[in-house]
Formats: sequence, C-alpha cells, structure tokens
Amino acid sequence: MFRSIMRHVFLPLVLIFTVQTTFGSQAPDLSDAPDVVQKIAAEIRGKSSDDARAAIIERFGRAQRNVGSGIRIEQWDLPEGVLTFHPGTGPTFADRKTKKNFHLIQTKNTAGSNILSSYEMTTVPNPKNFGNTFWIGNLKFGPGAEYHFTDSGQNAGARGTQGQKFFLLHPAGTVEVRYVAPVTADTLLESLAEGATVAHLVFTSADKMDHATFSITSSERSRRLAFGAEKPLPFVMATGWKNFWR
Repeated sequence: MFRSIMRHVFLPLVLIFTVQTTFGSQAPDLSDAPDVVQKIAAEIRGKSSDDARAAIIERFGRAQRNVGSGIRIEQWDLPEGVLTFHPGTGPTFADRKTKKNFHLIQTKNTAGSNILSSYEMTTVPNPKNFGNTFWIGNLKFGPGAEYHFTDSGQNAGARGTQGQKFFLLHPAGTVEVRYVAPVTADTLLESLAEGATVAHLVFTSADKMDHATFSITSSERSRRLAFGAEKPLPFVMATGWKNFWR
C-alpha cells in the first residue's frame, strides 16, 4: 500500500499467528482520552487527510519529528502523550499514563467489505538488515471468488526459498471464505480484539490439484489484515483496512 521507490516495503509488524477470536480488549473509546485529544478529534471529524493535518498543526504547531520511512509520519509530544499523524491510517494518540492507543477518526469497517481486498506479499522483516522487507507480489480477488497473484519479478536474491510457495506455483484459482464464529461478514473489525482471527481463506488452484488454507488476523492498532497459519509463514501478506477517513 505504501511503497518506497525501490520497493523496500516498511510495513507495521502484524501478528501472523492463529489465535482465538474474542471481543475483549477492543479499541479504546475516545471518551476515555484526555480532553485535548477529544477536542482535536472533534475538530478534524469529517475532514480530509490534508485538512486534518493542517488543523493539528494550527493547534499544536509543527511536529517534533518525522518517524516515517518513504512516507511522512509526524509526531507531536503533548504533556499527556504522543500524537501521531499517519497519512494512510489516520491520526492516533498514545496515552502516556494509561498506555492506551486512541484512533482520532472513528470508522466502520466490516469484515466482509475488507477481507477480499488486494494484499501485498513481502519477505519477512530481516533484523540483520534494519528490518527491511522486499516486495514479492500482489494478491487480488475477482467478483466470482477468483484469486489472481501477480509476481513482482523483483528482489529474486532476497526471496530465499519463497519462490516455491503456493501462490507463486499457483497464481490463479478460487477462494472460499470461512468466518470464525462469532465473526460474520457484518462484524466490525473495530470491535475485535487485537490479533483476533477473522476467517480462514481456503484457496484452490486453477487445475484443482492443490489447496492451501490461511487464517486472516486483524490488528486494530495498525488497522491491517494479515495472513497467518499454525506455523509462522515464510512471507508477510497484508492489507490495510479500507475505511480511514469517514
């Protein structure tokens, strides 16, 4: 989603383990945030990304730092905590006292409208190379439960053995969505616990000779969906939630 020119992708680290779905530990309610955060949240409600950023600068001045890599992610140090403006996922506030992370833009993302999105596959972050990841390809879905994987054709030297994995061997086929109870297509991702399993995706190759099943986990903190399995995957496959600015 957010790619640097050289295709070095710096994605938020998302849990990719299959976990039990619960409805505890949900996103903190904005009414629990400090008053100054509630006020700026009310001020930027309904604004575009650029207008919201301008309103934050008008109230708090220029940001103390930019923590982005390839994109601008600004942070302001407030007495109560740290305000972060991400141009894609929206502004957030990390409360220094309660350790809670608040999203200032209130959204509604249903599981059904997000799960069959376009996913980007990268290598696993390499701690020996500053956590860099490298683009492998993109997975997209069609209206008739079809999937299609497009190989980037790049970064062959960084892939290791990943060229033998399911999607590179079977770039087309069909997919079945199996939601994990109590999640349904109408469940709001905002209501799920961090790292909750939303569904299992069952892929069948075009020749119907091979199958693969992956879990889809949701991260409220990074507002992303990610592929997972019983064992850690040798790649990262993730997508952002669709609705950030409504």
